Amino acid sequence: MSLVVQNVTKNYGAFRAVDRVSFEIRQPGLVGLIGPNGAGKSSVLRMLATFLQPSSGSIQIGGCDTVLDPLGVQRQIGYSPEQGSAQQESRVEEYLAFRARLKGLERRTRQSEIDRCLAACQLTAVRRRLIGRLSLGFRRRVGLADALLGQPPVLLLDEPTIGLDPLQVRETRRLLADVAQGSIVLLSTHLLAEAEGLCDRILVLIRGRLVSDLRLAELQAQQGFEIELAAPLAECQAALGELPTVTAVAVQHTAGGWHRLAVSCSADEARVLAAQVCIQRGWSLRELRSAQVSLEEHFVRLSLLSDQRRGAA
Repeated sequence: MSLVVQNVTKNYGAFRAVDRVSFEIRQPGLVGLIGPNGAGKSSVLRMLATFLQPSSGSIQIGGCDTVLDPLGVQRQIGYSPEQGSAQQESRVEEYLAFRARLKGLERRTRQSEIDRCLAACQLTAVRRRLIGRLSLGFRRRVGLADALLGQPPVLLLDEPTIGLDPLQVRETRRLLADVAQGSIVLLSTHLLAEAEGLCDRILVLIRGRLVSDLRLAELQAQQGFEIELAAPLAECQAALGELPTVTAVAVQHTAGGWHRLAVSCSADEARVLAAQVCIQRGWSLRELRSAQVSLEEHFVRLSLLSDQRRGAA
């Protein structure tokens, strides 16, 4: 099973929501699609689920193109949109039975599969309740149960834990971890702690662009430091960015001629070299300290870099 996104762009009139995004997922596991509100996460998932067509570029799931063969794609995915799409006037079990028929599940296994999904999503006790009378958390779980029907090889989940209480969130995360043993699970979230706790791989979208694609193990192996100095800002950024093993330099704060920069690197020697640069150039150095690069810190630095590039454009 594979999911391949190649140079995908989505325009809504003059507004570009997704800008030349490319990535591939070729093995089971949990992949997080993170970014601030309005970053384009839902648009990406809706294109993957064939609800939207890309303005340009291509998407293939299991060898089927989302535009040329949408039914072929739909047979291989389970999709749970952020707002949910369950029929409010239906009872939970009736709705899942309707969806199971639409998905072509065999009659002899249909009921057992519905029972499995009800139990997995803790919906057995409300199986005969009207969906419209359920709480938001229960309605979200109905959408997840729908996505799980038929055990699809690819799950697309848009903010799957929004509206759930803490216990429901915990159980849902455990369920997704189990499902990801044999399926590709791509979930969008703006909750960094959730992505860090669940996912092995993180895709970061900012203003429609994919600005980072990394595995959490790689991030945890990265090192970094913060430096506060008084010197021409552009020269500081250029000099630090040219140091060996430095991968990113972001401005955290600037005031009164002093600049605080966050530097990502893959070896601790960069911190020593940064101090040497300050001495050689006669820059005033007020602070230099190591900093662990968490997903939150990585995301903030990417956001700052994006803002700086946008301002320079």
